[in-house]
Amino acid sequence: MPLNVQGNFRNKGSKVDFTLPVIKFKEDEVYFVYTPSLDLTGYGKSDEDAQTSFEETLAQFFDYTTNKKTLGSELKKLGWKVTKKALKSPSLSEMLLDNKYLADIFDEKSYSKFDKTVSIPAFA
Repeated sequence: MPLNVQGNFRNKGSKVDFTLPVIKFKEDEVYFVYTPSLDLTGYGKSDEDAQTSFEETLAQFFDYTTNKKTLGSELKKLGWKVTKKALKSPSLSEMLLDNKYLADIFDEKSYSKFDKTVSIPAFA
């Protein structure tokens, strides 16, 4: 699956399920879980700790941006195309050009990728 996702809102007040790419890697005995589409990272002393940290970071991101009514503008800052009816994340090639952290992971780390389904609150 490419590192590019999109979804469509069905009605106001609902959520949209997205499958986001997630990258796992280890550096200096610390485990990391990162999604370039949202530029969010979780970390810990074990893979499980990193997963838990990532879940908390993801929840806090959506809670904060939804409460502040800034989710749309934050997604736009991250390179997403945002309209009242659809969302589309930047492509992997766009993210690799603009995101040094992601490029460093791909160039210098041993990593694995998996897909995670998340529900993005409707804000349009």
